Amino acid sequence: MKLAALSGALALAAASAAQAAAPPILPPVPYDAGPETFVGRLATDLPGNRVLNQMEIGARAFWRADYATAKPALDDAIMRIDSVFSDNANAAKARKLWYDEGSKDFKGEPYERAMVFMYRGLIYLHDADYENARAAFRRGLMQDAFAEEDQNRSDFALLLFLDAWASHLNGDTDLRDETMVQLKKLRPTYGGIGEKDDTLVLAETGLAPRKLGDGASHSFFVYRRGKPILENQVQVLNGAAPMQAYPMEDIYYQASTRGGREIDKILAGKAQFKATTGGIGSFLSDTTVALSENNAAFSAGGQYGDAVAAVGVLSGVLLIVSSSSKPQADVRTWSSLPDTVHVLTLGTGGGTPNLTANFLKAGAPVAEKPITCATDANRKQLCLVRAH
Repeated sequence: MKLAALSGALALAAASAAQAAAPPILPPVPYDAGPETFVGRLATDLPGNRVLNQMEIGARAFWRADYATAKPALDDAIMRIDSVFSDNANAAKARKLWYDEGSKDFKGEPYERAMVFMYRGLIYLHDADYENARAAFRRGLMQDAFAEEDQNRSDFALLLFLDAWASHLNGDTDLRDETMVQLKKLRPTYGGIGEKDDTLVLAETGLAPRKLGDGASHSFFVYRRGKPILENQVQVLNGAAPMQAYPMEDIYYQASTRGGREIDKILAGKAQFKATTGGIGSFLSDTTVALSENNAAFSAGGQYGDAVAAVGVLSGVLLIVSSSSKPQADVRTWSSLPDTVHVLTLGTGGGTPNLTANFLKAGAPVAEKPITCATDANRKQLCLVRAH
């Protein structure tokens, strides 16, 4: 009877093991492709991939100046991120459940969540809504600070810079200067924002960080820099001497300083099971101890022998299940992010500038691209270019 019962336990353990597999990865989409593929996936993909698809739609539509598509995609991603990663009691409860159950519902790593708010804030800048832009950038900083239940200090310099820029455009010089003090601690070589600057040039280079499963059964993940990196510097040409854009943020750095984590730190429940049973080399496992404390299992009438056999079978089963049920790392990642974000501010007096980006690798020119500038209702300029 006990062996029969243990067979049932084995079936349950095997079912649990089957759930340890990582969510399937769909075929890659070219880096420079538009949002269409991901729009189509919204209707057919797993619900757990919705935030990832909306991230892809948002960024890819943003870089095509299709803000009508980018806005709702980013807003939907933000709403779902906020349900778990927000500074309130309800989100804290949801966040604990999300970690404890090893959720397959993609919400992104801290750097990915921060970048959702970055793109949304840039759209607010485009619309001359500087206060909401600043709020978005600050919410992105909060996402960078989230490390499970610990609130750590953010080091996302790009978002600090954009916070200061939004305050500058809004005429809030005190807020701008306060933020610049914080930014200088992270980027002491950055020259600052000129009092008459009214134009922001934001350039993206390189390819998104890669998230790779590693270890036995790919039970944890590490980050590697996107490849190939064909350029790592940006000059802005305006008919005069070239101006060097400042490399404000290394997205790979943001990923890798939060990446490389053992998956049990995210899927806490499964990892505890793995750590407990995976280490047993004899019958002295937690399960064996639990059975030995059950007096009924060791009662008279020959049941002692059955119980000992049961312990041996179950210990072996747990070793097998532990080996086969190691949680596979979730390597889903936002593929259209850049490697590095560069910025430059300048004064144009309200006129639309004619700018070109010169991309370089180690000082050698690689390619040139026109920079697209948009003028808002207050004659402020947002100029955008990406290498790919």
